[in-house]
Amino acid sequence: MAKLLETNRMDELKQFGKALMQYKSYKERQEHLIKSLDHLSYYFPEVYSQILREIKKREIESNDPNKITKWLNISTSKTYYVQLHEALMLVNNNNTMAKEQYTTSIKHMLCQTIEKNTNIEFVIKICDLIEKSSHLQTIYENLKHLIHQVKQLNGNKFNTRMDSQTENMTGHFDSLNIEGYQTFQQQPIPVWPTMIQPNNLKQHGLPHFNLECFGYENFEMKATANQYPNFSVTQTLPNLTIVNQEMDGAVMKWLHYLKLHKYQWFFNSLSYLEIEFIDEDNIEGFITKVNKNSITKGAQKKICVSTKALRDRQSKLNNLLMVLDLEVTPVELCELITYMRDILHYPIPNKNCVVGDQIQKDIVLIMDKILDHLMEKLSATRYLVSNSLLGSSINKYMECTFLIAGNQIFMKDQVEKILLFRQIIEYKVNHMPRNFM
Repeated sequence: MAKLLETNRMDELKQFGKALMQYKSYKERQEHLIKSLDHLSYYFPEVYSQILREIKKREIESNDPNKITKWLNISTSKTYYVQLHEALMLVNNNNTMAKEQYTTSIKHMLCQTIEKNTNIEFVIKICDLIEKSSHLQTIYENLKHLIHQVKQLNGNKFNTRMDSQTENMTGHFDSLNIEGYQTFQQQPIPVWPTMIQPNNLKQHGLPHFNLECFGYENFEMKATANQYPNFSVTQTLPNLTIVNQEMDGAVMKWLHYLKLHKYQWFFNSLSYLEIEFIDEDNIEGFITKVNKNSITKGAQKKICVSTKALRDRQSKLNNLLMVLDLEVTPVELCELITYMRDILHYPIPNKNCVVGDQIQKDIVLIMDKILDHLMEKLSATRYLVSNSLLGSSINKYMECTFLIAGNQIFMKDQVEKILLFRQIIEYKVNHMPRNFM
């Protein structure tokens, strides 16, 4: 009898879920859900309160690393997959520890599914949730190669069932000829006519990577080529320089910031890509190519350190975007803003060097995220002092906004966003007790 009642309750819940899903728009679905909850809270307040408490309890447990560990190890029952699916829906976006636990468990689950070809239906459901949920993107990026393999298994399983049904149909299509059909060929990525393409890149090749899987527990990305090409005097393009790329003005400001402006003659004879690739192994070759004056060993070392920062800029910006999604301490925030202030003095390649404006977009997004952290910390501060850590961070942030607004490489809409960020922080600072004297 009890089992029959439980089955009836499950059927009623399924019918309720299906009834909601019949409404195509989110707004309609939300309206009917609100009416149902209002009805439940009014006529069955005890049930409503119990449901609410249970949902809150499950959300807490889904974000508690200690409680997660207790059930994550049981990966064989149907209940495990249902609980994991719900936990992934409830985990907070900034809960790094919980996400790491889920990532490890899901990785093990995916590998088992690939190896044994079992529980595909449940695993596919979890894979779909990970792909569609924005707060699970870090998990998806780490496991997308395994997710694709599982989905391929599911596709193969479906194809096996269909093969027997379509076996007798293939003969009808053997003689089918589609006129005008041309074999698709992948088009090259568009580049500007003045895009830097040194000849020696063809000989040495750009760095490429090979993803090697060492069992199920370790995935390692290994560089299988030289990191940067070894330029030589005869292999570089002598006619392509930052002058005809219209980058000499940006480079000159950068050199003044580094106090290396007396070596402008050296940089004006190179292309932007060549400047990026300067390191301790090839700088003598570049100096020989220019063949004008010498550069002191101390200046050479400083140039190499600065060009490395130029090469690493994009990866650093990508890292900042991830870090700023988490909680950062006042010290860490000040260090991040200090790096941004420094890197904004570095030249940003224009359309003659690269296609697109990804660096500019990343910088604006980082400034937006930093603003959120500053506003949060200002809200928790009763009295602002100029020489405090927070005061220093605000001053450096304001410097960053001036550097961006004064850089013509940024688009008009990007500058307008930065100016809005500056106004927001100025308004907040001007309406709280402070000592900036």
